[in-house]
Amino acid sequence: MKIFSSEDEPEVTMDPDTRRILVRQLLGPDAPPAWCELVEALAILAPAHNNDVRPLYCEDGMLTVCAQPAGVPIEEIDRLEQIGFEVAEDEETFYSFRFGTDGWTPTS
Repeated sequence: MKIFSSEDEPEVTMDPDTRRILVRQLLGPDAPPAWCELVEALAILAPAHNNDVRPLYCEDGMLTVCAQPAGVPIEEIDRLEQIGFEVAEDEETFYSFRFGTDGWTPTS
């Protein structure tokens, strides 16, 4: 899948380790890991949003985030896949079954 060329690839907006630390501080030390990863994913996707009114929707156990994949650096897409988000076939959104239903297992 080619989302964008190397010439127009967006830059990473924040150091990933710093972002994880900030999410943990925001949610607190007792926050479940899944909550932290969901907030981290939303922080990655926010700069690439493409729907200001309804950024999320969930149907049939699939959570969809309205964010343009072309606005997300490849390294961040890799992290999103680890968390459980994939680029939709239309390359206009990201989706996750992890946060909509049981049965999701992490990829290495």
